[in-house]
Amino acid sequence: MTVIEIWILSVFIFCPGAVNSDSLQTQILEARQLFPFRSYKDVQLFHYTIPNQVTFASFQYKANGSFHCPSKTVAVYLQYGSYPVMSLQNSTYPNFFAVHRLFLHDVILHSDFVPVMINITNPLPGNWYAAAFLIENTERIAQKGLFTPCLSWLSSSLKFTAAVNVISLLQETEISQTISSTQLYRFFALKNSWSSKIYLTNCSSQDKCPVIIRARQLGLPSANDTNSVSVNCGFSDDCSLNIVPAGNNWNYFSIENDMSGVLHFTLNIRTENCEDSFLDVEDSVKHNDSTDNDINFKSRNSSNVFQHSALCWPNIPLIRISLPTNLAFEYNLPPEEGDVYPFILNISNTKYTLTSFEVLSTVDIGGTLVVELAVSPFMNLSQNNVTVLGCLSYGFRPNSEDTDCADGRRLIANTSSWEHRLSTLFVPYPEAGVWYFRMKAQCYDAYHTNTSLHVIPCELPKTPIFLRIRSTPCVSGHCGKYGTCYQYVSGGLIFSTCNCIAGWKGWGCTDNSTARSNSELMLDVLLLTLSNLLFIPAVVLSAYRRYFTEAFVYFATMTSSAFYHACDAEVYSFCLIRLNVLQFCDFYLAILSIWVTLIAMAKLPNSVQSFVHMAGAVGVALGVEYDRTGLWVFVLPTGIGLIILITSWITRCYRKHLCYPSRRIWLFCLLPGAVLALCGLIIYAFFETKDNYSFVHSIWHATIALSVLFLLPKGKTACKSTPEPTSSCSYIRVGDVGCHDASQPIEGVIHV
Repeated sequence: MTVIEIWILSVFIFCPGAVNSDSLQTQILEARQLFPFRSYKDVQLFHYTIPNQVTFASFQYKANGSFHCPSKTVAVYLQYGSYPVMSLQNSTYPNFFAVHRLFLHDVILHSDFVPVMINITNPLPGNWYAAAFLIENTERIAQKGLFTPCLSWLSSSLKFTAAVNVISLLQETEISQTISSTQLYRFFALKNSWSSKIYLTNCSSQDKCPVIIRARQLGLPSANDTNSVSVNCGFSDDCSLNIVPAGNNWNYFSIENDMSGVLHFTLNIRTENCEDSFLDVEDSVKHNDSTDNDINFKSRNSSNVFQHSALCWPNIPLIRISLPTNLAFEYNLPPEEGDVYPFILNISNTKYTLTSFEVLSTVDIGGTLVVELAVSPFMNLSQNNVTVLGCLSYGFRPNSEDTDCADGRRLIANTSSWEHRLSTLFVPYPEAGVWYFRMKAQCYDAYHTNTSLHVIPCELPKTPIFLRIRSTPCVSGHCGKYGTCYQYVSGGLIFSTCNCIAGWKGWGCTDNSTARSNSELMLDVLLLTLSNLLFIPAVVLSAYRRYFTEAFVYFATMTSSAFYHACDAEVYSFCLIRLNVLQFCDFYLAILSIWVTLIAMAKLPNSVQSFVHMAGAVGVALGVEYDRTGLWVFVLPTGIGLIILITSWITRCYRKHLCYPSRRIWLFCLLPGAVLALCGLIIYAFFETKDNYSFVHSIWHATIALSVLFLLPKGKTACKSTPEPTSSCSYIRVGDVGCHDASQPIEGVIHV
């Protein structure tokens, strides 16, 4: 709130006779393409902004898809303050994750142009986010270019109605009110506000005042809202309502007239504040100058800590430190002399200790908030154990009456054992705004178990604890053994998520319900790599027939494919060089193998063959670099090679007046080779799924490698020099094995 707004608020009080009128506004978001959900990286994020005093908001979603495709199922999750956190694929969350969301809504729709709405009464003002994705169960691997893609888009709009008759109230200022139905009010609470009380007096009703007061922090109250507090003055002698205000923000309440007619009364707001002053925070920060396991405490001054009245709790200030990694920051205690940040904090054993910190909008919400609470390991306890209770709440501090932290996230650390001294809490995608953390230490008999605690006075007046509040991508920057942490951007919004492998799933790749065994993973690697060894016969045969260029290409194809699949393996991987380079080599050499095989079958003159080889190598390299997974990068070189092959064969038939190749070659060589290659291509294109990928792709390797044995023509002919200057160059058979028609004479070959 600016100084001008505060000054205006102190001068003007809205008249109670204001006209009840609402303002309708609309936000429209452009359509976004949706993707099937495999992990959180597949979602599309939508961002909305709701101003203050909105009484009704309607989020509309409408999906459409490609006309030639059936309708698809779309899921939309809507969340206030941050990105939605949802459990999908029946997966579990890692330990110590707090995933309960207060303002999460969801809806299912279809890509049939039929709109669906999420209607919210009195939504909280600020940022709202939606995550949308497709729900598909298919695991088939669709080869790019072979199938017409079925695309789906989602368009969204927000319509909301803002109330304009909300009366702003000043603290400690009585105003007279006249209402006939329901009137909305608001008051601004300062940052150090502790407790606010709404008083209603001088009611014109003859009996108890027939009104219901409902109050809520940050947003307008609602009868169906569990976050609102209320009192029915018709059943109470004291027509007042206590509320823990949201500091440095607007707080709202409504007064509903339960009787017919006009009601007059006097209204007042009183707020208890914690005064700012210089305070000697004795023993607030512990300096470890201990000797013989004793603990010595030093005091220091701080101008940022609140002076605490009987109501206020000790409030520990924190300093934000931004880290160089995206979505990473931490809050530390104020530095001492020499800019040294203390790490041990002393908290009271008799009353709560409070601290607060802020999660910034957009830049902070895409990570995971981590709160670590631990009892100091330097404590020397002989007669009692210590339990430290922590309560993390969002938007406003926990109520002192909420001893069990029912409205927040709870942490417990105690000295009963070393593993219990530290308690950690993870909050994925924390909501933007102010968070509060409440702490209290209790002592109990060391000889009692945790299930039967007997609270006793503590040996020491304060308990030293370790408190660390920070944010990291994913789960402390990692995703376990079977996942990798990545950061993505959707709709200009950055977020981190885990990409799981080997069948593991869940928010931190910790759910092994569908995980694959180590033997299955090793079998996949062996199949995909060792199946390339079937190229060895093709390499040997081509070298024996003096096709040295082809032999080298086949050998390079075998090695690059083996190393690529070894590097691309999920767990048992070995990367000789970068995966992207290996992938390029695999696709490039696979297509080049097809090209050189077709050119060898065409039996072109040496000069022409050399040119065609180089042209093909350059063209294939350009195509693979442009789109290595596209259909045309395979079809175009194969089609051009077939055109060259057929043209060469027709030319030979025309020159020799004989059909070339012969029927024997067609029957025993070309037909089996073509069938093998075609079967491999069909299996590769139409039958691959994520489950059978290793088997089907290995069959593809085998069929292509074995087809070369049938398609590669007989050995090349070598020129034999002759002393007669008038004789033309003669040829002899070299490597006269394999598929060739010995019954037909070959031009230029000497028959002995």
